[in-house]
Amino acid sequence: DLAFEDIKTYSGDAYLGIDSGSTTTKLVLITPDCKLLYQHYQSNNGQPLDIVLERLREIYELAGGRIKICGAAVTGYGEDLMKAALKADFGIVETVAHFKAAVHFNPKVDFIIDIGGQDIKCFKVKNHAIDSIMLNEACSSGCGSFIQTFARAMDMDIESFSRLGLFAKHPVELGSRCTVFMNSSVKQAQKEGAGIEDISAGLSSSIVKNAIYKVIRAKTPEELGENIVVQGGTFMNDAVLRSFEKETRKEVIRPAIAGLMGAFGAALY
Repeated sequence: DLAFEDIKTYSGDAYLGIDSGSTTTKLVLITPDCKLLYQHYQSNNGQPLDIVLERLREIYELAGGRIKICGAAVTGYGEDLMKAALKADFGIVETVAHFKAAVHFNPKVDFIIDIGGQDIKCFKVKNHAIDSIMLNEACSSGCGSFIQTFARAMDMDIESFSRLGLFAKHPVELGSRCTVFMNSSVKQAQKEGAGIEDISAGLSSSIVKNAIYKVIRAKTPEELGENIVVQGGTFMNDAVLRSFEKETRKEVIRPAIAGLMGAFGAALY
């Protein structure tokens, strides 16, 4: 449910959404009928503003004077910084941005789970409005940067590391504990002869269990809802998506722009 428009030939109005996250920076430019003109997703390496300025220059170059940006909205950890620096029109709360984006992909959505670099956000939706919000308050062991750290330790990029997990024959049972304990569980598993693929699969599974049983505190996966939309950069990892579907025994919607949903929601706003 996503249409694209060529920024190099399009002329007319456009709307910009920026999601300045804890570990990544995302930009989306859309047409008034919600077609995607431009998208960008990258690690912010502690320089989110420089990245956004660089990308804006690129957008203006590609637009060649044919496109008028009629509005810009910013969301995420760096919302205030970006809004002030770029003189953006709106700063919006992340929950609103993510909710708007999810509804675009499934108007009947009743549960949204977003796993980012440092946090997990879950929203229950009733009568087309956010009914309750759950966040991981203490520890980021169930998030994307956690898997990334392990991938780096194995001298691999996160994509290759995750892909291995999809085909693991004996995923390691790591539980859903704090980062420090998780590290020792992984070391123990390695001593017992577990391969990289088993550890990768185990980590994906532990992220999902952490989200369902520790953050959402669900007794059973049925509590989550029927129309689930999953988003956030961590869900671009197929092994995490697969673990989530296996654990919940449900088929869920993962938009093609799962990692860009905050920026997309800001643009829609």
